[in-house]
Amino acid sequence: MLSDRVNRIALSPTLRISARAGQMRAQGTDVVDFSAGEPDFPTPEPVKRAAKAAIDANFTKYVANDGIPELKAAIVEKFLKDNGLKYDLNEIIVSTGAKHSLLNIALSLFGAGDDVLIPSPCWVSYPYQIRMAGANPVLIPTREEHGFRLRAQDLAQAITPNTKALILNYPGNPTGALYSRDELQALADVCVREQITVIADEIYEK
Repeated sequence: MLSDRVNRIALSPTLRISARAGQMRAQGTDVVDFSAGEPDFPTPEPVKRAAKAAIDANFTKYVANDGIPELKAAIVEKFLKDNGLKYDLNEIIVSTGAKHSLLNIALSLFGAGDDVLIPSPCWVSYPYQIRMAGANPVLIPTREEHGFRLRAQDLAQAITPNTKALILNYPGNPTGALYSRDELQALADVCVREQITVIADEIYEK
């Protein structure tokens, strides 16, 4: 009954561990839960006030598909100020979150027969998102002695004629891997030479 796309999806390992932690707590066990990335602090007061003010102002209707213009302008300003990157408003698309953005990217760029490279250990959702797009996740093992960083030579060896993209998470989740500028440049050089698209997931930038 379900589509092949849906049948490729398995239960989230993160949520499975989180549910188990909840069960153990209910049984009286003291648990430190490192599963879901859930903040251990309440929503900041300025955020709550802004949300309430938006509701009171009836800011509850549909907005432009690619995002509120004022928000897009703020994102453009952020990239220029913090990252030295210049973008136009038509190059910015706002989604409901990073996970949604990554799924949109997978569905827009990948298809049957495409290989997508991922340094491993990796965030558990990457392979599922790639499979949902009909493509193949290819995990490149990283090693503790290298700080769990993807090396340029390992990237180059993993590339095949079917390779479409590299997903690079920085800092790495779950390893916390950090790269020097020279290491990132070496990876970029390989991708430019081989015409590989880089999906830069920098959710932990700040």
